[in-house]
Amino acid sequence: MIRPTSSDGRPFGLTVGTLSPGTVLSCTPQTSLGDATAKMRKANSSSVIIVVDNKPVGILTEHDLLSLPPSTLAALSEPVSTRMSQPVHTISVHATPQSAIVRMRDRGVRHLVTIDADGCLVGIISQTDLIRHVGDKKPFIANDVADAVRQSTVFAHKDIRVWELRQRMHSEKCDSAIISGFADDQPAELQTGIITERDILRHLAEEHENLTAGDIATRPVTFIRQDMNLDDARRMMMRDNFRHLVVHNHNGETIGVLSFADLLEFIEQDYLIHLSSLAEDSGSEITKARQSLALANKLIENSPDCVMICNAQSEIEAVNPAFTRVTGYQAEEVIGKTPAILKSGRQNKAFYAKLWADLARTGKWEGEIWNRRKSGEIYAEWLSIMAVRDGEGTITHYASIFTDISGREKNREDVLRIAFTDELTGMPNRRRFSELLSLHIGRARRLGRPLTVAMLDIDNFQRVNNALGHNIGDDVLVEVSRRISRELGQDAVIARIGADEFAAILPNVNTEQEAVGIAESLLMRLGEAHLTRKGEDVYLSASIGIASFPEDANDTSNIIRCAELAMVQAKEQGRNRVGLYSVNLHSQKGADLALETALRRAIDNEELHLVYQPQFDAKTGEIAGVEALLRWTTAEGKTIPPSTFIPIAEEMGVIGELGRWVIRTACKQLVAWRQEGLHNLRLAVNVSVQQFYGSMDFAEQLRAIIVDKGVAADRLEIEVTESLFMRNIDDMRTKLQRLRDLGVRIALDDFGTGFSSLSYLRTLPFDVIKLDRSFVWDIEDGPDGETLPITIINMARNLGKTCVAEGVENQHQLDVLRKAGCDLIQGYLLGQPMSAESVSKLAREAAL
Repeated sequence: MIRPTSSDGRPFGLTVGTLSPGTVLSCTPQTSLGDATAKMRKANSSSVIIVVDNKPVGILTEHDLLSLPPSTLAALSEPVSTRMSQPVHTISVHATPQSAIVRMRDRGVRHLVTIDADGCLVGIISQTDLIRHVGDKKPFIANDVADAVRQSTVFAHKDIRVWELRQRMHSEKCDSAIISGFADDQPAELQTGIITERDILRHLAEEHENLTAGDIATRPVTFIRQDMNLDDARRMMMRDNFRHLVVHNHNGETIGVLSFADLLEFIEQDYLIHLSSLAEDSGSEITKARQSLALANKLIENSPDCVMICNAQSEIEAVNPAFTRVTGYQAEEVIGKTPAILKSGRQNKAFYAKLWADLARTGKWEGEIWNRRKSGEIYAEWLSIMAVRDGEGTITHYASIFTDISGREKNREDVLRIAFTDELTGMPNRRRFSELLSLHIGRARRLGRPLTVAMLDIDNFQRVNNALGHNIGDDVLVEVSRRISRELGQDAVIARIGADEFAAILPNVNTEQEAVGIAESLLMRLGEAHLTRKGEDVYLSASIGIASFPEDANDTSNIIRCAELAMVQAKEQGRNRVGLYSVNLHSQKGADLALETALRRAIDNEELHLVYQPQFDAKTGEIAGVEALLRWTTAEGKTIPPSTFIPIAEEMGVIGELGRWVIRTACKQLVAWRQEGLHNLRLAVNVSVQQFYGSMDFAEQLRAIIVDKGVAADRLEIEVTESLFMRNIDDMRTKLQRLRDLGVRIALDDFGTGFSSLSYLRTLPFDVIKLDRSFVWDIEDGPDGETLPITIINMARNLGKTCVAEGVENQHQLDVLRKAGCDLIQGYLLGQPMSAESVSKLAREAAL
């Protein structure tokens, strides 16, 4: 049913439910990550929703997939629950688009899951949906591209490996990367490429160590100038279906990327202006709405699809000519009656009960249904029903649109065949293989017999496609499938479950030695030359993993996972070999996964807390400051050391969130100490490199926290490590200076353990140099061990920097450091990490 629209094309009463796509990708938490990813690739979708009892519990997005490890094969076999983002950010299906814009901005997300009053899944709304529908009123007419372009985009050389780029995009929270390094003699638009999260998703299953950014980058790119009108840029993106545009400055230099996310920031204010204009000129809008309604009625009359309008009591009020053509009923024969006049009897009461329940819950229903024509012939139709509400949300009508699909039933058998068969080789696909494996496991369990499963992956097959083309690559894959079939024999069940991955069930193999012998013979056969249609010889190798039922696993999903782990092990050990599953493989992977899952819970369950290690004046012995240290104690009382969970937090991409929590909590405590009368304490906080290169400006984050908590900026000290300067020392100099401009102090932590260039000590805005604990421990080696720490202390003093010695644990170390002129002492000798209350007590006792 076509709804009346306003003069600028927006429907009256527009809600996020109106903007949500009709079909939403979803899966269960147990679905493998590989299957979920394949579903996203096939549908060209940026996300899939994980549901339990039709309620969203998580979401997997393209951005989440950037965090996968370099070798993705093992990760793709894990349940999707291990990688999904949770909790889900949701919004009511009846909320306005303006509310969605605000919520996306506040939560820092690009998707919102739409739910009904019961919290059940209805759909999903993305930034793209909002740009397409809410941005139609040209909210950017007064702005240029330079006002919105994001200049924190990742820049990378074409030779960087894809997995490295993927991890860099994830750590820096960028959805795109600009690729350079292509030949200078090409046209300008071919000298630069762009890679988005969608490109990473598309090539994820094919990824291997030799795949580079240049292999998958999109070229030629479309350039726009920074002085281009922002609305013109938006219309170009809509017209050409671009989600990203590369931006040049006045000198023709690439400065960043303009994306849908950047456009959203300009919509909210314009949308409010639009609502105001509607109120001021309501009479004109109503007139135009009537004109739109007349046009809608004309379209319905001439629609090739059948349209039926019912009132709230399900009585037919109107039908169009297509309805008469398909059903055989004239309008006067059905008006006043209910749709039950079309019932075929094929669906039972439970079917219709669920239809009405879904319609009441979500306001829409779509599916296949069997009805009966006036002639008595039963036919299949595809039916869509939508509940129409008035301004107060009360259902007034039901609009039904249906199409005769009886001809499609004849093709159902072909559809099922395609759904279960690999098109290239004619072998079963992954879905069919899982079903066949389940049947074989059931049979083996009843007979008390073992069962062997093998997973085979061709090593570096992407090189064949890159060098010879995909047509030759397909020929080679067909020949590989034939060799596998001939070598394993008729009793084996063989499937192609991935681009260059095969699986086999070996029902008559009884021992591990027999399985290894068969696999090694297969490797020899695959290693023989493959003759292409061009007469060229291609040589391949493969890695095979073997697992056995019931010794290694006793169900379908676990035995597949065991075989895949063994295959990954074979690749890690050098390829072209056979790997056998062992419990150690699973325990290590399981331990890593369990720790990551526990950390996600820890953030939500507030299991993290801060302790504070005092820093003392070396001359007076008075407490001068503290360093905030993050600690994790699980709900079971187990302590996880930072050296274990901090790297995992960085890999998961949550270190930025953790870092902000640490700074906010520490600043709040600093204010509390000040209220207790401890005015001279200085607070030091460690900062990760990812916080400096994240999607949000770190200096701006810090400024907001200082203002919010009411902290004296000169009492706050930010500790950074030398690894920050390995990327771009000039860029980091600018970032650090912005922190100094706020009034905070900057400390160089673990000095001497990195590349330690003396030149940057003079040019970068440091206030403090922290002497690493390893140099303090060297003092125990006598005069030779004392030389380096004393030299560093003298250097700090000559440069006008404060020197802090870490890890001071005995009196001898303290005496040497104090004599050398070290300013501050930190270590277990004078003070271990302690609670905030203990710091207060220590400071009060020192003042007595």
